[in-house]
Amino acid sequence: MTDSVYSAEKERKMELEEFKKEKYVESDRPPFSIQQQQDPWLVMCDGDVRQKQTFFSVSQNQYYIRRISELKEKIIRANADEWLVLQSIYSTDCYLWNLISNEKIQLPPLPECTILECLLSAPPNDPECHVLFLIEETETIPDDDDENSNDDTNDENDDTDDENDEDVNSPTFYFCKPNYNEEFHKQDGHSIFENGSGGIWTVFKKKFYVSTFQTRRLLCLEPDNDSGTITITPMFNESPDVRKYLDMGRFANFILQSCDDTLLYVHMFFNGKNHGIPYDFLVFRFDFARKRWIETESIGEIAIFISYYTRTGTICFTRGTNLNKESIYFIEGRYLYVYNSLLLLFCQF
Repeated sequence: MTDSVYSAEKERKMELEEFKKEKYVESDRPPFSIQQQQDPWLVMCDGDVRQKQTFFSVSQNQYYIRRISELKEKIIRANADEWLVLQSIYSTDCYLWNLISNEKIQLPPLPECTILECLLSAPPNDPECHVLFLIEETETIPDDDDENSNDDTNDENDDTDDENDEDVNSPTFYFCKPNYNEEFHKQDGHSIFENGSGGIWTVFKKKFYVSTFQTRRLLCLEPDNDSGTITITPMFNESPDVRKYLDMGRFANFILQSCDDTLLYVHMFFNGKNHGIPYDFLVFRFDFARKRWIETESIGEIAIFISYYTRTGTICFTRGTNLNKESIYFIEGRYLYVYNSLLLLFCQF
């Protein structure tokens, strides 16, 4: 009896030592509990080439330092479950990587461009999996014949020629099924982004949604890999009514898929010196039957996580966790704010 108690105590001590070691010692693998934890992990990539990663568990209030080689020199563009879309910091080379199994799926090459958005609809083993990029492709118009470059007639038009030589940017959709297509399907994005307006994006029920800035439309995008086209369905032509604080000039918007399969719109107000402090939030649910945004006073037993820097977010249930219900967790820099209708707290990690 004494031996069993001693063994159990020794095993518990070893577990505590392993937890302490896991917390403070750098490793080349993700935290051991990342597969078991239901609430989101916050990841900060540090260093000149993003060689060091800080995994922060909100529920455990613990952080873990890692040096994962696969994340070095990479930008995390999107994710679905444990699958990440990674991009090289030196080029537009992108691929899928599984954080748990270390499996890797190379994506077709992108042209020289600026990646405006990237979304992954589902894990690659899902039949409805698509990866979608919105890019600004660079097209350089070649100069005229060098033989005429010194003509007097051309000197008068130097300014005009310089303007014509500038790069021409065109918003274009690139999409494919990972591990299936050898090339991306392409579709012009001007039909959505008139006058160069952008939007806020999310994945909802394995489909892509965007709320455009200038035209105030909510659109659903459904890629068809067989035809190589994207079907665009207008859902609503007005933004939610956010005219609560007309004197606050800085704000941010997010659209997210809720745990109960509803689409949420989060509007965030800033206040204080230089409008740098999160002040208040409005949350709306989209009513698909009535085709309109409905403001909600309660978000129930869920927590909303949003990042101002990446303009992304996620939602999880708080029941059975240490997370605060009816709360919005907001990340800016290395600060984590926790907001509800009664208080606003923050901590640094």
